[in-house]
Amino acid sequence: MRREGVLTTSVSLPTEVAEAWREHRQEIMRFAARYLRTQMRRELQRGVTRRYNRGKGEYARVTTRFTRGEYDMLHFVAVALRVSVSSLIYGLILLWLKPARRAIQRFFMTNYCCKTGKWDPEGGFTEEFITFWRLESDTLPEIPPWQVAASSL
Repeated sequence: MRREGVLTTSVSLPTEVAEAWREHRQEIMRFAARYLRTQMRRELQRGVTRRYNRGKGEYARVTTRFTRGEYDMLHFVAVALRVSVSSLIYGLILLWLKPARRAIQRFFMTNYCCKTGKWDPEGGFTEEFITFWRLESDTLPEIPPWQVAASSL
């Protein structure tokens, strides 16, 4: 049975963190907007090939379910930086594994939007943007930010 608004894909992760992702995905994703904000301090990448997870050791392919909002948010940053979504997830897990980072309960709401100006065989023009704003309360709203993160016009 297909769940509405849920995308199933796989991510490639070093085996030493794959189990943490399987067991704590929802908790780890609470830090996604915060982590992506730090990644957006980096320069946009153009004229380079996409970077994937680089590291020694074994990798595991982990089937993962994302809400549309979660995936759109991750993919937006991954495309701009020319990295894989898997590499963003790996960095996010590394952030989550640091107890000092996890102790800081700072959460953000996001809004992703994609507008199509022209999309046909003659050419294409789209506009994507994402905005972040900090939640004033240390508690999450009833609807977690990653479930309301996508809007598509």
